[in-house]
Parts: sequence; structure tokens; C-alpha cells
Amino acid sequence: MTNSTEDLAQKVERALTFIKNHPDGIIQSELWKELGMDSRTCSRILKQLEDEGKITRQACKGSSYLVTWVKSEKKVDPMLFMAGDALLPCVACTEECDVPSCKMLEDWIYELVFAEME
Repeated sequence: MTNSTEDLAQKVERALTFIKNHPDGIIQSELWKELGMDSRTCSRILKQLEDEGKITRQACKGSSYLVTWVKSEKKVDPMLFMAGDALLPCVACTEECDVPSCKMLEDWIYELVFAEME
């Protein structure tokens, strides 16, 4: 990775962090001034962030845009809690335990191992 690529990646991260810290959004022309970069660089960075679905831009104030962060809602894949047909016992467990010594988890793992052997 070259320095210019690293610099651009750092600028992208800095811009995204700045946008996240403005929950009501920020005008694009104010953003590039606040970040100390030229409008062309800022536009390219915002285009990248918009293409990645991390921000939205809405036309406002003549030819400028209101830039807003899009909160990502990470969805959990339910299959991460499954092993074969068996549901991870920790999903519904209400016990306070130490994972390495959890009897229910240990039994579940043994059942999986023996099911594989059959």
C-alpha cells in the first residue's frame, strides 16, 4: 500500500468519524472546510462513502448537500447459533457461568461430537 492510498484511507475514516459526530447531518461545503481538504477530494470521499452505503447526501442550499451518516444495523445470522440441527444452549440460558466450565455447553458439544461419529 502506498502512502497516497494510506492518506486517502485516513481521510475517508476521518470524514466518516466527523459525519458520525453530527447526527443531524452537516452541509458538504462546511464539511470539507472543517476537515481542511479541498472540495474535489471531499466529493470523491463522500462518493465512496455513499457508494458503500455509509452516508446519504440530500440536495439543499443551492448546489450543496446535507451529508448524513447511515447507521448500520448489523443483522445476526441465526445459523451462527446452530451446529447441525442443535441450537446452542447459551441462547436461552439464564445461568451465570464460566464458559470453559459450563456443563450445558460441554454436554452440547459432546452430543455434537457423538452425532458426527454415528
